[in-house]
Amino acid sequence: MNSIQPALRRVARVAFPALALALPLAHAVAQTLPAAFKPTVLHKFGGTNNGGAKPAVPPVLAADGRLYGHTFLGATAVAPAFWGQGTVYGLDTTGANHRFELLGSIYQGSTPLVPTADGGFLVAGNGAVPPGGFPWETAGAVFSIKGGKAVALPAPSFKPLGTMALDTAGNLYMGSGESASACGVSTTANILWRMNADQSYSKVLNFCDYEEQQGNKQLHPKGGAPVASLWSSKDQALYVLTGVSADGVVDSTLASDYQGRSVGTLVKLSKAAIEEGVAGKGALDSSKVELLHTFMRARDGEPTAKGARVLGMVEVGEWLYGTTQFNAPTAGNAMDNRYGGTIWRVKKSDPKSFAVVHYFRGAGTVALDGTAQADGSAPSGPLVLAADGNIYGTTATDGSTMNTPKTGLATPYGAGTLYRIKVGATADHADDSYEVLHRFDMGSEGGSLTGLSAGAVAGGVQKLYGAANVGGDGQPVTTTAAAPGNGTIFSFDVPLPTASFSEALTASVATAAVGSTIHLSWATNQASSCTASGAWSGAQQTSGSKVPVVLAVEGENSFSLTCSSQNDGQPVTSKVTVQATAVTQPGTGSGGGTETGNSSNGGGGGGPLSAWLLAPLAALAWARRRSLKSSPN
Repeated sequence: MNSIQPALRRVARVAFPALALALPLAHAVAQTLPAAFKPTVLHKFGGTNNGGAKPAVPPVLAADGRLYGHTFLGATAVAPAFWGQGTVYGLDTTGANHRFELLGSIYQGSTPLVPTADGGFLVAGNGAVPPGGFPWETAGAVFSIKGGKAVALPAPSFKPLGTMALDTAGNLYMGSGESASACGVSTTANILWRMNADQSYSKVLNFCDYEEQQGNKQLHPKGGAPVASLWSSKDQALYVLTGVSADGVVDSTLASDYQGRSVGTLVKLSKAAIEEGVAGKGALDSSKVELLHTFMRARDGEPTAKGARVLGMVEVGEWLYGTTQFNAPTAGNAMDNRYGGTIWRVKKSDPKSFAVVHYFRGAGTVALDGTAQADGSAPSGPLVLAADGNIYGTTATDGSTMNTPKTGLATPYGAGTLYRIKVGATADHADDSYEVLHRFDMGSEGGSLTGLSAGAVAGGVQKLYGAANVGGDGQPVTTTAAAPGNGTIFSFDVPLPTASFSEALTASVATAAVGSTIHLSWATNQASSCTASGAWSGAQQTSGSKVPVVLAVEGENSFSLTCSSQNDGQPVTSKVTVQATAVTQPGTGSGGGTETGNSSNGGGGGGPLSAWLLAPLAALAWARRRSLKSSPN
């Protein structure tokens, strides 16, 4: 599917929402979904008191080769029953050997799993509901998962929010507070926290105290709850996506307050800035915080963790890619516009490079492919940068008209989609493109997808794993009002480029004398290593130009080069043959020159003298004999 053209994208950022929502119409062409991306359902959850239900995040592959995750429900609470209690589960990558246990004192996990150096994971969520209490009265909780066991860690004084990040020193970063919590209402909301390696907690930055000015225009609104964090080992820096806690700031150049209201920011914190913030107990000088972008709702979408939503953010070289929700075109209840959202990108060193890669289908708009199936809506869960260099993600819905709309919502929706951002090759990534790879079936595969995690590379493919929050009981589903099933775990294969010869193995000559030095050349794509065999041997580079080899034996010399694939695909082999002729023996011909082909020059041995030299010698000998005969002595 073609992406929005760069020129139209620039116009859309100024004259929207009408144009921005109309852009997909320009690309309303038929689309055939790639068959290779059909998911394999590995596990169907049995439900409350039977293995768990409603996984809220995708499973993650551990060092022991098993998948681990957590579910929103697992056991019936004493009262009221619908609050439930979550589980932690583990299963083989084939879907076999599923084991689970309740989260002990943990009420429910809510964040994606963060891998740790010891092969385990960290997860945050809500602690147990107090007797006679309500879910919103629970305390925050952080626990580790290892070997399918959940161990509660020292509880924080706040409720963790959104996607967490772990730095190279073992410090865990997380946000606190709901996006709707205004500054001053809570002493712990809208703060970036760090759980240190010793499991103590430190404030890094209080967003309620931070604002950015450019002239008379406020670019970074006061307040903001961190909803997603990403640690860059390359940059030794933390990137934080926030949702606005207060009313935000209005850009008067946009059509309306609602469309132009800021709803979040993307900021960068260097390692040094983080340490300053910790030392100052969250009171970090605003000059140490680098603002990369301020999000406007209709233009860019809204970063949020409302309703336990999970946004994706991934590092692609010098770029960041991420998702938002909503991008509502008009004022009103945001829930009426929940089927929008965006995918954005920005070069980390150039805030002006920010651009929306894709606007998801919103209420009342037409799908990119011109069908009622739509191109996906409400991007949900972690993104994955796969080994093929592209970004994969999921949406919670797909706009399918096969399902009846829920009461009060204007747009029908289906089970969700698997999509891909094909990362562009140009310097500004303006040739990025979005495509739908698979639309899920609620009954057989599950729906309301929760993002993806990366698996191993083997046999020229990479496994990616995901979870569906509902559905999957095998029964046909005609409405989303009461989708049966407790959710699923699934996988799919990403085909990877395999090794190939861009230039076949060639020799500088076809024929030469034994002992001659000839030269071989070749070039490959996607090869990790090459090995020579036949008339030569040993490890070789993945490309070579005029590599010298010696013809060792008379007759056919066969040179073979086998190269392994970077992606564990099938190796490839190229061969070339050179004929080695016999060297003429001394006194009979020329010796063994270099790359002489079929010629015999270059030797200079001691063979018979040529006729032109013998003639004068014969004449000289005849004259000498006559002279001797005529001599009187």
